Amino acid sequence: MSDMHKQILEDLGYKLIDCGNHWRTSAIYRDGDNSTAVQIYKDTGVWTDYVAESGHKPLKQLIQLTLRGNPGKLNSVLKSLDSEPDSLKEYKPNTLIEMEKIYEDSILEKLFPNYNFYNKKNISEQTQNLFKVGLAGSGNMYRRMVFPVYNEHSQIIGFSGRRVDDGNSAKWKHIGKKNNWIYPAYTPNEVTVDELITESKEVYLVESIGDAMSLYDQGIKNVLVIFGLSVSASIISYLSGKEIDKIIIAGNNDFESEINRGLLASIKNYLKLSNYFDLDILHIKVPPKGFNDLGDANQLDKDLKSWSKQEVDLKKQRKFISDFVSKNENKFSKSYIKKAKKINE
Repeated sequence: MSDMHKQILEDLGYKLIDCGNHWRTSAIYRDGDNSTAVQIYKDTGVWTDYVAESGHKPLKQLIQLTLRGNPGKLNSVLKSLDSEPDSLKEYKPNTLIEMEKIYEDSILEKLFPNYNFYNKKNISEQTQNLFKVGLAGSGNMYRRMVFPVYNEHSQIIGFSGRRVDDGNSAKWKHIGKKNNWIYPAYTPNEVTVDELITESKEVYLVESIGDAMSLYDQGIKNVLVIFGLSVSASIISYLSGKEIDKIIIAGNNDFESEINRGLLASIKNYLKLSNYFDLDILHIKVPPKGFNDLGDANQLDKDLKSWSKQEVDLKKQRKFISDFVSKNENKFSKSYIKKAKKINE
């Protein structure tokens, strides 16, 4: 890490503790008070937030998070970084990080335009075409509906496949670095989801591609898939770089299960996101009453457009989250318990 990078961090308020090959500092971008929570490698600028479990990220993303409320200064700092020979667009930490694999577009020609599986789930062929989905007749994704995943350069960097039969294999299979995906933000279309999120300043976070297509099919197109129960550091970084007024956490609602894992995950994501965004931005919106997920709701013709327009009482939401965490402390980390107590003060 050059002297300029060190100076930038110190100018932003980071008090760097020299630990040999790396620095330690507090996570001031989320108002953290642990002076050693963030580790930054001196040679590359690669950093990680051990408290927030952010994973290893380039220094550029730490600066974006820190200056997300000051776009003028952010642009100025990023320009100075881009003028450096090692502009932090590529980085190599002490541990080897495998490069993202890029797939040729021609691979999609091997997929069959068979839309019966999602037609039965009330998803239109138009929406399926926009998601570039097709049925694999061979290979690692055999008998799966396959969705290509694109990066911001319109390159295919992975695939997600939904099993279409009742076999014993996992329902979903992924090829590529799932934690790096911002899906379907960059799927090529006349207007991309990335552009829709930028324009609306709102985003829905859902668990699966089926949920995303259900919303999309009903005109709610500013949606990202978290591929499971936890929002990734890549999605957090992506949203931090945009002017966002509302983040709607629309996970599942496993109300019939002994443990409502969907609601539990939504609350954990809320608390995780609260490290980076104002509480007034964060909304938890469970699927319509009587439905476990948005895919089921759409399949049974529930009006998701009306559901999306229902306002969340943020004061009641904070109290609910605080009470929920208090009653289920064994399911949350100490940092989340502490955060939950604060949000209702």
